[in-house]
Amino acid sequence: MPRFLAATLALAAALSAAPGHAEAERASFFVIDAIKADNGAIANGALVAQRGSTAAVRELGATLVRDHTASKAEAIAAGSQVGVGTPTEMTAPARHLQRQLLRLSGPEFDRVFLKALIKDHRKAIAKFEEQRRSGEAVTRKLAEDVLPHLSQHLQVALSLQSGG
Repeated sequence: MPRFLAATLALAAALSAAPGHAEAERASFFVIDAIKADNGAIANGALVAQRGSTAAVRELGATLVRDHTASKAEAIAAGSQVGVGTPTEMTAPARHLQRQLLRLSGPEFDRVFLKALIKDHRKAIAKFEEQRRSGEAVTRKLAEDVLPHLSQHLQVALSLQSGG
């Protein structure tokens, strides 16, 4: 029984330290996900900048490349502060979108791109707003810096989707 008691006390001590660890883990996951999302937005934005069927869609693609390159640099800096490396892959939805876009052209290309951008940016905005509210200092700052760009991308995509 003394070994069991010692193990139980050790577990209780570890769990009491978990909130700080959990916050650090959430920060790490947030930064890694942000970088992967930026990788996808940069790759797909470049594709859209080349193959979009309208000048407005091509310009949005170029804007994604520019803004997400900047946000990736900020996320990499935040990652170094929270102790995470820099992933080179993109998110699964971004890979899926890229495969779809490579098979499309014309107005269908634009339609699929805009629909995916709207869906992804709505999810990203929700994650970044949550991080801004409840994250630790480094990721709160990252979220505050990136949210205006995500919101702008969403508004432009909604406008283009509705024919504006």
